Amino acid sequence: MEDVRTPAVGEDTTPENESGGSGGKGRRKKLTKQQKKKVALITVGSFLGLIAVLVVILAPIIAVGNEVIVEDTVQPNGYLTEWMKYIDDDAVVTDLAIPGSHDSGCIEMPWYAATQDLTFAEQLDRGVRYFDIRVSDKGGDLVIFHSIVNGVSYESVLKDIDEFMDAHPSEFLVLDFSHFKNDSEEKVFALLDEMVSAEKVVNDSNIPDTTFLDNLTLKDARGKLIVFINPEKTDYSDRDYFFYKNGDKVGGDADTIYASLVSPYKKFWNGKSAEKFTEDILYRYINTFKDIDRGFFVLQCQLTDTTLVFGPRYREGKLIDLANDFVEGLYDDEENLPYINIVMRDFVTCEKSALTIRLNFAKGYASADSEFAAAINAFAGIE
Repeated sequence: MEDVRTPAVGEDTTPENESGGSGGKGRRKKLTKQQKKKVALITVGSFLGLIAVLVVILAPIIAVGNEVIVEDTVQPNGYLTEWMKYIDDDAVVTDLAIPGSHDSGCIEMPWYAATQDLTFAEQLDRGVRYFDIRVSDKGGDLVIFHSIVNGVSYESVLKDIDEFMDAHPSEFLVLDFSHFKNDSEEKVFALLDEMVSAEKVVNDSNIPDTTFLDNLTLKDARGKLIVFINPEKTDYSDRDYFFYKNGDKVGGDADTIYASLVSPYKKFWNGKSAEKFTEDILYRYINTFKDIDRGFFVLQCQLTDTTLVFGPRYREGKLIDLANDFVEGLYDDEENLPYINIVMRDFVTCEKSALTIRLNFAKGYASADSEFAAAINAFAGIE
């Protein structure tokens, strides 16, 4: 018969391998180093497994989407490369319809950073006249950058610009130095002064910048560069030829010195779907400029990858047809056409540039019945 002993009053009967304690509250056993290591390995493995699953799912989607945007193989001709030659001398530069490129030098970059396929020289030949330029000092070398990614040399960009301007004096360019990194500004403009002669730069005057540019005719701008910096991104101002962007007062006499390039952008807006962007957001940007209506206006016609997963090429693949239709539709848009100036695009092509250039026929700055118009319409796919 089993010996059953009655416990003494107050004696603890909790087995040694069970938790217990005063008040009936249990004590949590501490994990051993081996157990902690096992938990960590499981956590890391689960995380890596999730990434692997996402890669398997997303990689084909991104790959198929990226196939939509390929490097432009259409060869430009003189009508596209020197399109300003065929525009009336009396046209005011801030009234012209001008093709522009976003993150202009961001070629030869990974899929998540590249926004262009063509060099500056190739973009210039395709009619691009506005360039969004971002320069970093990388260990003493000046390079184009996009976020954390470095690309082509800035010197090669200036070489393309200088050679083009020498060969095509009928044209003018807008250089928008929108971002700097690693205090590159002084070197950036020292090299610009060295490689591009002072005669090619439109110098500021004693009248307000917006007044100056809103009265600058194409005749007086031919063969020139108009250089902008963003006072929100830098306090560097050590050149007389600088103009200022983004619609903010930048110092000096508040009645005379104002920014003269308006380039409205909201990351959230440009992160919308292609349908929402072309049906709503682009009109919001145009209406923003209508309230200002002075200086240059940049319509930022590119989508932003707010997820940092798909990349600019994929997003442009979703946008391209809708954006091209939008720009084509501006031709007959009497309400908005007068405010259209620079149209900035990712992955520029002959077609994209031509769709913007042909708006100058509707603006009355070139004949719509000329050989020039026929050539531009052909590039734009307009019969």
